[in-house]
Amino acid sequence: MSALKLFRVSRHSLSQLTANEKKLLPILIKAAKEVDKIFLLQENRVNNGANLYPRDAIKQEILNAAEKNPKILSPYTLVKRDKNRKLYAVDYHIEYKPIIEKIIKLLNLAIKICENKSFKSYLDTLSQGIASGEYEKINKAWLLVRNSNIDLILGPYERYLDRLFFIKRAYQASVGIIDLDLTAKAKIIRDILYSTTGRYSTRVVPPSIVDMRVEHTPILSGFVSRALFSRQHLPADTIATEKYGSIILGYLSSVEYKFEKLIFPVFESIFETSFKKSYSKELLRVGNYYYVLLTAIAQQLHRYRNSKTRLKEIFPIFDEANSVASGIQHAKHLVLKGVMDQKQLEAAMICLICWAFAECVFHKQSNIREDYLKGDSLIFNFLLRKGALQEKGGISWPNFAKMFFEMENLATIFVKILEEGNYLEGQEFLDKYLSFDPFIAFKDRLAAIEPI
Repeated sequence: MSALKLFRVSRHSLSQLTANEKKLLPILIKAAKEVDKIFLLQENRVNNGANLYPRDAIKQEILNAAEKNPKILSPYTLVKRDKNRKLYAVDYHIEYKPIIEKIIKLLNLAIKICENKSFKSYLDTLSQGIASGEYEKINKAWLLVRNSNIDLILGPYERYLDRLFFIKRAYQASVGIIDLDLTAKAKIIRDILYSTTGRYSTRVVPPSIVDMRVEHTPILSGFVSRALFSRQHLPADTIATEKYGSIILGYLSSVEYKFEKLIFPVFESIFETSFKKSYSKELLRVGNYYYVLLTAIAQQLHRYRNSKTRLKEIFPIFDEANSVASGIQHAKHLVLKGVMDQKQLEAAMICLICWAFAECVFHKQSNIREDYLKGDSLIFNFLLRKGALQEKGGISWPNFAKMFFEMENLATIFVKILEEGNYLEGQEFLDKYLSFDPFIAFKDRLAAIEPI
């Protein structure tokens, strides 16, 4: 099944593009569509290793082979068996060469007509990088793009397909039209959060090199489309991030699509009738946007050195859970600064609950966001056990004060695990609080929500 998501972009957004950027847009969209073909070769929802490793290969066999050939565990190789059933590695740029060559032709066409020097340089580096496997150069060139209203992400980035080792990268692409007004406002919120949370010597990226970009996306392709991300942090590679910095991307088209198709329908389904009257759809829409923005900033704010190595395959669960807990925790600074009011904060916390159920619904369609479901379930179970949420004919009148207090407690726990915790400590917390049982009571209510 194709992993392409196409969104309508308003005339107003398109009017922000220069005449030259309007010529580039359809070419970049065509290149993004080709990426879907690579992702479909990588994806396999049944196998923990997707199609990135042989289906019958077990973890220890792969580890043993990697001792002799480190490329076995490179983020950018497929693992195969030879005629003697020994494991060997094939580089992405070799395995997917026929498709990559089609992408390069489109990129070269864009390069010929592009008038923005930094974006042109990025496209050139991107073309060469996906052909040769030199992906770090791509990240550096992308971060150096200036004065462009159009954006392109294309290549192997996220690790979530690899549920064996959380190492191999999946191909994705997105084309974005940058919303300058919302980007400027997002940067104000970023600055407030970064200036009020103190300094951590173990943080991967200092605040001074974390940028923000809010985009309308006419297309999402490959992994980012299958996962239907609302936000993303790039580069996904820690080494590149430490060297060159990072950009937090907000995908507005996806945010709005998911609100209409998932978040608001979940709200209508799981909350008690009288409670729902106190929160309008538009208030929840604003709360949802703040929720996505806060979790995006918090996730990047709390990236710590060696956390992926220490926590291994359970890292993404805590990474997701902490982005939610710390995001809500940091929201108090926005309320104090007058950027966000109390009712909007409550709406964001309602959306927090809705996202947990939305992940449950989405998981039935695709196994790709399992770590997100586990992270959100972790928080939902914690809040239930602490009495911050109650379920009587639907979730009714959450105790927002207690809920916020418990979110602060969770944020403290999660940050400690990410900053200095080990695998055993993380697993003990999961054993205590991770359960999908509370969702069972809402199964019939959620059944009416249509697939997206």
